[in-house]
Amino acid sequence: MRSMSGGSHDFLQILCIEARRRVSEGYYRVPRIEEGLRVEGLREAIAKCRGNAVIAEFKRASPSLGAISSSARTDYVVRAMEMGGACGISVLTARERFGGSLEDLKTARAVSKLPILMKDIIVSEEQIRAAHELGAQTVLLILRAFKRGYTEGTLSQAIRAARGYSLEVLLEACGRDELLEAMGTDADILGVNARDLSSLKVEKRIHEEAVRGVELDDRILVAESGIETAEDIRRLRSLGYRAFLVGTSIMRSVGVEAKTRELVMA
Repeated sequence: MRSMSGGSHDFLQILCIEARRRVSEGYYRVPRIEEGLRVEGLREAIAKCRGNAVIAEFKRASPSLGAISSSARTDYVVRAMEMGGACGISVLTARERFGGSLEDLKTARAVSKLPILMKDIIVSEEQIRAAHELGAQTVLLILRAFKRGYTEGTLSQAIRAARGYSLEVLLEACGRDELLEAMGTDADILGVNARDLSSLKVEKRIHEEAVRGVELDDRILVAESGIETAEDIRRLRSLGYRAFLVGTSIMRSVGVEAKTRELVMA
């Protein structure tokens, strides 16, 4: 792995250092939960979705905003997201800065029939194995973390590891160049994050600029970050996005079910 010294301005680097520390501490060494009903994959759920394919995200905090909903009950919120018509549930499991926990993922799996995305800063196969053990269907991989050598292995090794655990991969890009690079991989789903994880700034134009002139064919593209209103969903859909990962605006809403439904029906 490349040296991580001298790049403190890159916040993604800090997130990856923290993730590697969690791995070394044994945070991701978890026992396998009992198999329940078969849950379809996230790609299949997006393709079948009748309304807008909203992947609702359970998150307690974020590095840029701090606490969002620190005392939220996982079971209550996840059920409300499902009742609101979400096609999948994303669960933050990174402890530092996101207030996430593997217990939140375990609880979400226990109360929901929807596919679950484990949202973490993946730097090690051990995290991918944990996603499988806790009943997730999909893991998020961040293209830039692998490109900059902040991870234990290569991107192709991580995708292969996910396949070995029967997990789908949502590969996250930021900007057009990264999206084109992501399209050259065999990730199941591609995402464009309007938040630059190196600086933590959200710029909604990134969603538009990333897809300009790009032939997506049958690739499923997910818009991430900066999605707050029905109008945001309509704009993104017109650009070719087929799914929408929404966390903060749902978690901050007075009614989680109603807010999820508003976006699904936009």
